[in-house]
Amino acid sequence: MAFGNKKVYGGGCMIDAVRLHLQGIKSALAVRMAYRADFFISILIMLIVEAFGPLVTYLVYKNGASLPGWSMYEALLIQGVFMLSRGISFPFFFGMVWNTIQRVQEGTFDLLLIKPRSVLQMIIVTGFDSEDLGKLLGGIVLFSVSLANIPFPGLLLWLKFAALFFVSLVVMFGFGLILSGLGIVWIGNYRVYEIFYSIANFGMYPANIFSKAVVTFITSVIPIAMLGYIPASQLLGRPAEGTLIAVVVSIIFLFASLLFWKAMFRRYNSAGG
Repeated sequence: MAFGNKKVYGGGCMIDAVRLHLQGIKSALAVRMAYRADFFISILIMLIVEAFGPLVTYLVYKNGASLPGWSMYEALLIQGVFMLSRGISFPFFFGMVWNTIQRVQEGTFDLLLIKPRSVLQMIIVTGFDSEDLGKLLGGIVLFSVSLANIPFPGLLLWLKFAALFFVSLVVMFGFGLILSGLGIVWIGNYRVYEIFYSIANFGMYPANIFSKAVVTFITSVIPIAMLGYIPASQLLGRPAEGTLIAVVVSIIFLFASLLFWKAMFRRYNSAGG
């Protein structure tokens, strides 16, 4: 789609787009590896921060309390899936949020408008955040440990889980679009991350511990439960109620997010006036 003479998103073949994204990742890693100690310390700090939630869950169970109807490792599996979803999203495309906020604030967003590429694609490509690989590492470890302590799922459950996990990434992309769009008009305000975290964290717990109104909201209004609870429940062989509705809402959420981002992009005022 065009915005003036510039493409807002799309354009170019898929292979070319993947190559561009890989080149962006390679360049970002090359820059960070110039200071390797700082790079690895940053990843370690990110890993420690991400471990706080699962650690609280572990301590809750070890002190005799529990989440009703869920064993400790089942609860940790939900959080592992949640961390995996964020661990893939944050480094590879969620960086569009801080990238947009920073570029609009500094006046360098205009540089993306003169590129022979989709503006949205360039925001994602130049927003790769290597430090967030700590989230991915933490998600892999927690997911693996939890999986090792529950009955191993069959092939069909893995296939269903893979499909729902992909939808969780779709939801994360939708959130990224919304927050990036806000960054265009809400200049220099990084509190959009606080808004996201306060909402998204509902996805790392079993939905049945919340009230019916909250469950309806996180499955049928904004599909937050898709970020962890719903895919993990499928992998455990106990599909969450409202899964199909949540999938449909997730697709609608994605398209609504795209429309929102386009609307905010049209409101962008160049730094040059």
